Amino acid sequence: MIEMMAEAVGVTPKAMVIGLICFAIAFVIIFIKLKLDEKKGINSQEKEDIRKLVNNLVPDGSRYTAAYAHSTESLVGKEVYHYYAVGFCPEEADHLWVIPIGVESGKIVYTESIKMSAENLAYVGGNAHRLELHFPGTRDKVILSVDESNTKMGKECQVNIQQPEEAKAFVAFGEGFQSRVNKVLGVDKKGRQLK
Repeated sequence: MIEMMAEAVGVTPKAMVIGLICFAIAFVIIFIKLKLDEKKGINSQEKEDIRKLVNNLVPDGSRYTAAYAHSTESLVGKEVYHYYAVGFCPEEADHLWVIPIGVESGKIVYTESIKMSAENLAYVGGNAHRLELHFPGTRDKVILSVDESNTKMGKECQVNIQQPEEAKAFVAFGEGFQSRVNKVLGVDKKGRQLK
């Protein structure tokens, strides 16, 4: 079988075996790294930093669930990654707070917090798992996904944060937020006026 695979790829059987061994070793190393990063992320400094940002930059921030959110955007054949700290309160589904963040030298850096509501949005698209916050008069939008497991994987994810409770709460919050904001604006989740 190795001979057939090697012949199909155009290498010697010995080179095929070495290639398969290298692939298996790389797979094991990546798997171990992911498991270690998941364990680190349970009570990580990054998770604590997200909590502090929401506490300090959101009015009465301690009442809000704090979570790490991200999105990926494809621009001219290039992937652009966006990262956020978000604060949301299930009892107040008419708004959520978004704090754009970045990671520099292993530390989370941030800009100011923005309250997202019917007052400054054109509509809320997407779904409860992936909210798309659209702004009036522009094609700009903020996309928010809150995943349970976030492990350092280069530019795609630069933090170790495990947040299963927060992710579940965000999904529950997202549906109500989308519905409530769009109802106030008189639009559906694609931004079309309701009749």
